[in-house]
Amino acid sequence: MPSSPRMDPRLARRLTEKHAALDARRPLPPATLRILHADLQVRLTFHSNALEGNTLSLRETHMVLEHGITIGGHSLKEHLEVTNHAAAYDAMVALAVAPTPITIPTILALHRLVTDRILDEPGQFRHGAVHIRGAQLTPPPAREVPGLMDAWVAWLTAEGLQYEPVTRAVIAHHGFLAVHPFLDGNGRTARLLLNLLLLRSGYPPALLLHEWRLGYLEALAQADRGRYGPLLNLLGRAVESGLDLYLEACAATPDDVWLPLAQLAADTPHSAEYLALLIRKGRLAGTKRDGRWQSTRAALTRYETEVADGTIPRGRPPSHDPEAPV
Repeated sequence: MPSSPRMDPRLARRLTEKHAALDARRPLPPATLRILHADLQVRLTFHSNALEGNTLSLRETHMVLEHGITIGGHSLKEHLEVTNHAAAYDAMVALAVAPTPITIPTILALHRLVTDRILDEPGQFRHGAVHIRGAQLTPPPAREVPGLMDAWVAWLTAEGLQYEPVTRAVIAHHGFLAVHPFLDGNGRTARLLLNLLLLRSGYPPALLLHEWRLGYLEALAQADRGRYGPLLNLLGRAVESGLDLYLEACAATPDDVWLPLAQLAADTPHSAEYLALLIRKGRLAGTKRDGRWQSTRAALTRYETEVADGTIPRGRPPSHDPEAPV
């Protein structure tokens, strides 16, 4: 373990500045936190699973979680990985505000949620040898796992405190994966614990993208050899992405938050289909995110005001549209 693992100073400076900017906006409005929580639950579930080979897309992951549907061409295991990770994410967020320290039962509980109905013994340390795909490091024998995990937990509140929070979380992340305490689900559990440490230090979750998989594996391999710089930089970028997401949400007023049309239409006389028609006609500001049209309350209010005062013409709606005029 190097005495002073170093992140790129420019990245470190940006993290410090953006973290301070986020602190200046706390406490965040409950509505903003709800939107961020729902967004990150889907994003982190998709990316963490995709890093492990799950083939459900981001859109499909969202559909499984929001509508509980089964996506054709995908296994039951892949669907369970989605619902399990989402449940574990909720538990991780709850743990972030709990006053209790991270313990072995904390780790086992998260792993149990991640591997529920997938492993025969979810939430149990492995009893045999494992191999880390794509890595030269050989994890320790199973008999050493309980003692090593006790040492990992103790490090968090002892030697680990000498490091600033992001560095501490990154070193802990690597240490957990080096032990590889479970038969399966190590990566997902490790990333949940990484984000738990970040949240408890006042940072948003790290947005580690599945597109970074090769760089992530290489950075972990470098850390296996005592070179932590690449992993600090890669996960530091993921932390910065999380900070950017939070700061973007803070900069928007509640009326400027992008909402799915079904949610936007819920307290209006319009249907989601009608709002989509307005967007396609260019009459309502909107954008397509993850394959779905979205708009904002402010944009809808502006459209209704322009129609009411005659600023824009009503136009001629298609004959099949029941909500004419547009």
